[in-house]
Amino acid sequence: MILSSSQISAAQTYGNSYYFFIKQLAYWGLGIVAFFYFLRVPLESLYENRVRLLWVTLVLLVLVFIPYIGPKIAGVHRWVDLGFFSFQSAEVAKLLLVIYFAGWFAAKRENITDPIKGLLPFLVILTALTLLVIAEPDMGTAFILIATAMIMFFAAGANIWQYISVVILGIVAFVLLIHTASYRLERLTGFLNRNTTNLDSAYHGQQALIAIGSGGWWGVGFGQGISKQFYLPQSHTDSIFAVIGEELGFVRTGLILAAYFYLAWRGIMIFYQANSRFVQLLSIGLSASILLQMMINVGGMLNVLPLTGVPMPFISYGGSSLIVSLAMLGLLTNASREKK
Repeated sequence: MILSSSQISAAQTYGNSYYFFIKQLAYWGLGIVAFFYFLRVPLESLYENRVRLLWVTLVLLVLVFIPYIGPKIAGVHRWVDLGFFSFQSAEVAKLLLVIYFAGWFAAKRENITDPIKGLLPFLVILTALTLLVIAEPDMGTAFILIATAMIMFFAAGANIWQYISVVILGIVAFVLLIHTASYRLERLTGFLNRNTTNLDSAYHGQQALIAIGSGGWWGVGFGQGISKQFYLPQSHTDSIFAVIGEELGFVRTGLILAAYFYLAWRGIMIFYQANSRFVQLLSIGLSASILLQMMINVGGMLNVLPLTGVPMPFISYGGSSLIVSLAMLGLLTNASREKK
């Protein structure tokens, strides 16, 4: 689908219609290495090094704001440039945060419901990480980090009233953050007024719906879609689901979505069969992170959620997202072997 959705923009920008396709193949190679590394890494070592991984996460999120290391691209600080390789630190944070909180909740099992020993440290750590991601700015990834952590918090045995209060607090915080940046407010306004053609922010969502609706049951055929011809913004990255819907149609697109839900279901089965609390929470956190990314991306394309710029795991173009997604899949497969 990257080959189909990116050919026109790649030819115009780089003079090579296979530019993005070839780069993504290279990312797949790195992703497979990450998959097998996390498939074989001892889970005990991840548990024992959870605090070190938290510090690595904080350092990576800070590096994006340091000149020459964290270049400002398109007005945002999201990349860490090592010269020979660059990556998005917030993507890495998705994986490391799951590992850390799985270990932290497992270690604090008896104190999860304690407001001082359980809830307060959890909120402080999560808030610090989230604010760094929001400062990039990257509200989509920040929401995924918060939602994943909250699901893990609930699975770890949080008190229902603590959980509800934290959810309410999070909603209030997001509303305030939306009103502090004009582009966030414009996106929300475009979502609420998506039938208004005067709003530039509504254009993206309208074109996505047109593309998906044009696919019908079986699609117009692979490579035959017209939405990618500069009608649909970011057709090979954030909007690739709309191209899939147009070219493959409702039935085959439904099968792709079913694969994500099957993966999440397997994660839930691992949760119930795992032989340790750490592995249980690791499996639920990894599954939730992958499924949340898919649902937010698809929800934005279907206009049932505001557009956030969250990529579709395993499918959207982008090295950081693909490598981290495959690393999560390797770790989830690793966790599946730790059964009662």
